[in-house]
Amino acid sequence: MKTTIIFIVLILTGNILPAQHTSSLFPQDKLNQATQEVLAKYPNQKEANLKKQNPAVSSPKSITSVLKKIEDLKSGKLKSPATINWAQVHDTIIVGVVPHDTLVITGNWHHSGPIFVLSDGVLIFKHATVVDSGDVYVFQHGQLLADSSSFTFPQQYFYQRSLMVVQNASAKIQHCSFNYSGMSHNLVLGDSAQVIINAVHQNDWTTCGLFGSPTLIMHGVDLAGEYILSDKCTATFGKTDTLLLWHQFPNTALINYDFPNGDTVYNYVFNNTVSGVSGINYKVSADSCRDVMWAMMPVNGSDVTVSNSKIRAIGTWFQHNDTVNVSQLYDNSHYANFVAPLADRNLHLINSDVQTWSLYVFDKSHINVDSVQVGEVGTQQHASVTATPPFLLDGSGGYFWTTDTSSVFSFGANVYSYVRSERNGIFVLAYGWVPFSAPQAIGSSIMISVQSNTAADPIPYDAATAWLSKIDGPDTSYTNMQVPVMGSAWIDWGPGGTGWMNFVNYSLYYQLQGNSTWTKIVKDSLVEIRHNALAHWNTNGRSPGNYLLKLTVKNNFNDSVEALKPITLKAGTISVPQLSENQIQVQVFPNPTNGILSIQLKDAAHQPNENTSVEIYSAVGQKVLHQLLQNNSTQFNLSGFSKGVYQIRLIQGHTLIYQGRVVKE
Repeated sequence: MKTTIIFIVLILTGNILPAQHTSSLFPQDKLNQATQEVLAKYPNQKEANLKKQNPAVSSPKSITSVLKKIEDLKSGKLKSPATINWAQVHDTIIVGVVPHDTLVITGNWHHSGPIFVLSDGVLIFKHATVVDSGDVYVFQHGQLLADSSSFTFPQQYFYQRSLMVVQNASAKIQHCSFNYSGMSHNLVLGDSAQVIINAVHQNDWTTCGLFGSPTLIMHGVDLAGEYILSDKCTATFGKTDTLLLWHQFPNTALINYDFPNGDTVYNYVFNNTVSGVSGINYKVSADSCRDVMWAMMPVNGSDVTVSNSKIRAIGTWFQHNDTVNVSQLYDNSHYANFVAPLADRNLHLINSDVQTWSLYVFDKSHINVDSVQVGEVGTQQHASVTATPPFLLDGSGGYFWTTDTSSVFSFGANVYSYVRSERNGIFVLAYGWVPFSAPQAIGSSIMISVQSNTAADPIPYDAATAWLSKIDGPDTSYTNMQVPVMGSAWIDWGPGGTGWMNFVNYSLYYQLQGNSTWTKIVKDSLVEIRHNALAHWNTNGRSPGNYLLKLTVKNNFNDSVEALKPITLKAGTISVPQLSENQIQVQVFPNPTNGILSIQLKDAAHQPNENTSVEIYSAVGQKVLHQLLQNNSTQFNLSGFSKGVYQIRLIQGHTLIYQGRVVKE
C-alpha cells in the first residue's frame, strides 16, 4: 500500500470577483428606482397579506447546491492531480496517484480537508469512526468502500459538505451512519458511476443529483432525502423511508400522469414505457418504501398534465434565456382544474394538491415575480430575478439564493427562511422582512441589505462581502429637539476576504414628504456605524408633518446605496432656550452607569419645583421614564434598562432647562 498525502487549497475553480470592480456589476440604478415604489406600498415594512406557515429555517432542504456541483462537474471544473498547483498545499488526501493505490482506515480517524479517490485507487473504511471537515471526490475508476463505520462531517452552514461519485467511479456503503451537524448536505452521482447504499442510518437530510447515466441502488435507508432524476440515470429504492423523488421534465417531455399514494409505495415504476409518459430518458423504481413524496421540475417548453395527485413540490425551471412574469402561485393549494399562468409552458393540474412551489432560474433567463407564496427562489449562471410585493417565501421548499454571477433584486419580500448569496452572485435585499435568520454571503459573493428587518445583521463567510444600510429609528419624534437617528452603515468581508470592496463614508438627509429637495444632517462621515447614532437631527424650526430620512452609504468604487425611512414629527410642547450642559449646572453620575444613576441640580436660577420633571429617552426616541423631580438630588435605578445611550431631559413647566446623555453599560 502506498498512499500519497498532499496539500492543496482550491478544489473547484470558479470566477472570482476581480479587484478591479466594474460599476456595471452594481445594481445602483435598480435600487434607487425601486425604493420609492416599495416605500409607498410598505411604509413600515409590514408582512405581506398571504397565507403563513411554520418556518423551517434550521436546515433548509434545497436543490441549489447540488445543481451547482453538477454544473461544475459537467464543465470540467473538478481538477485532476495533473492540474493541481503543488505550491498550494493544505491537508488533502489523494488515493490513486500511483497504480493500485489503496488506503484502509480503521478505528478513530480525524481529518481536515478534502479527499480524492481517483484512477484505480481504493479507499476503504472498515469499523472506523470518522470525523472529516472536507468534501469527498471519487472519480475516474476510483472506489470508495465503507462498512460498519460512522461518519461525521462538521458543517458551518447547510450544504457545505458533499460526496461526489462521477465518471466510472463506484461506491459501496453498508451498515454505516452519517451525521452532517444537523444540516442538509449533498450527494452527486454522475456519468457512468455506480453507487450501492445498504442498511444506512442518516441523521440529516440528503439532497442528491443524478446526471449522465449513473446507477443508484438504495436499500434499507431510514432517511433517504431527495433525489433529482434527470438525463439517463437509473435509480432503484427498496425498503427506504422519507424519500422525495424529483421528476425533471425537459422541454421534450409530454406527461399525462397520476402519481400514487405515497404513504407506502409498492412496485412504482416511472420511465418512457409507462402510459402517459414520453420525452424522458431516466428510469426510477421504488418498492416497499414509506413516506414517499412526489415532486416535479417542469422546464419551460414542457407539456405536463398531472391529475388526482398530492405533489410535495413543483420546482419550475427557467432555461435557455427565458423571460417571463411569474404570479398567482400559492403554496398549500388544491387545484380542481388549474393551468399555471406561465406563458412559456403548459402545466395543468387536475384535482391535485401542491404543498410547495419553487422557482429556479438558469442560463441568462430573467423572471419578474410578484403576488406569490413559494417555498424557494434561486438563480445561477448569469440569470436574474426581480421580486416585488406582495411576495412571501415561506421556506417550505428551501431558501432565497443567488450563485455564480447571477443576481437577485428583492424589494419588500417577506422571507421565513434563509437569504443567501453564493459564489460571485449579488443579492440585494431591500425593504424586506426576514424574522428568523441573518442574511448570509458565502464564497466571493455580495449581500446588500437595505432597510430590511432581519433577525440579525448580514454575515459574510469565506471571501464574501456583506453590506448593511439601515435606519433603525425613530418612527416618530417631535419638533424643537435633537432627534437621535439610529442605524447602521458598514461594509464587511469574510475571514478569507481581501477587502477589495470597502466602506468609504455615509451621509444622512431629511426631506418633508412632497418636497423634492434633501437637506443634509451629516455629510460624508468616515466612521462605520453599527446600531448606534448616525446623527442627531436638530428639528428646531421644523414644521410638524411626515418626513423622509435618507441614508446613503458609499464604497471605494463610488457605488452607493440609499435607504429611506419615514418619520413623523409631532408638534413639540416645550421651548428650547438652551441645550448646553455648561449653561445649566447639572451633575449626572456615574456616567457610564450599570445601575443607580444620580441627578443633581446645582443652578440656583433653576431650582426644582412641583412642575420640574425628568424624562429619559431610549436611543430610538422612545420615552422610557417620566418622573417629577422633588429634590436637588434624585436617584434612578436603570439596572433593568438595556445597554446603550439614553437621553436625559429636565423640564420645568414647558421649558427644557437641561438635556444630556448617559450610557447604560
